[in-house]
Amino acid sequence: MRTMAKIFLQSQRLKFFPLRSAIAMLCVFFNVAAFAESPALTPVTDPKPLLDQMQSEMAKVSSFYLEFVQERRLKLFDEPLKTEGAMVMTQSGDMRWETTTPFQSILLGNAKSVAQFEFSKGKWEKLKVGMPQMLKQMLQQMTLMHQGKLETLTNDFALTVSTGAVTVVTMTPKNKDISSFIAALEIHLAPDLTATREVVMREPGGDFTRIIFNREKRNVTLPPGTFDQNKPLDLAAIKAAVQADK
Repeated sequence: MRTMAKIFLQSQRLKFFPLRSAIAMLCVFFNVAAFAESPALTPVTDPKPLLDQMQSEMAKVSSFYLEFVQERRLKLFDEPLKTEGAMVMTQSGDMRWETTTPFQSILLGNAKSVAQFEFSKGKWEKLKVGMPQMLKQMLQQMTLMHQGKLETLTNDFALTVSTGAVTVVTMTPKNKDISSFIAALEIHLAPDLTATREVVMREPGGDFTRIIFNREKRNVTLPPGTFDQNKPLDLAAIKAAVQADK
């Protein structure tokens, strides 16, 4: 069963990797602090004050670096399919989503273009990848959201908010293309909206992907080459620069 899971994971990484990564990054802008189980929550009639506060917090972040563990849970397998890696993004819209294990892959993008690399036979290979309109739209939304313009989300998602010991934002896609493989995005926030921890992407058939974030650093100075779509800088050099940044 584990061998089958590995084969499935390898087959899926090229098919959905760019769009799933973009959706995950879209969620990160909520500065989430999530919990595996939520206590009793009360729906918020008017979420605007909370969304305004989130917008204000997001506008303060010029760039960020964080690491993630992604668990994809499928009915077909008993154990989750796990990947690990790092994510980097700037307020201008440059983004990098890099998977480091069990395979190595890099997705780079901005509002105009994307590039994808895979490490094979001891070297990085640039893949031929198009830029579907849906992916382009996601990347444009991320840029606007990073600038604190949350209203861009309401065009493609219905937002509901519930509060209690935590605050939960549920995003339900309005776009039929997105809703065909993402039923809802569940995002849990801490009261101060300052630490990114977890996002859950639920699929129509009941499968879901859980992304746990850690080692976050904000407003970091990123070295040249971080977002180079022809020869991206090695992740180890980016980590070193981030750790040295005060």
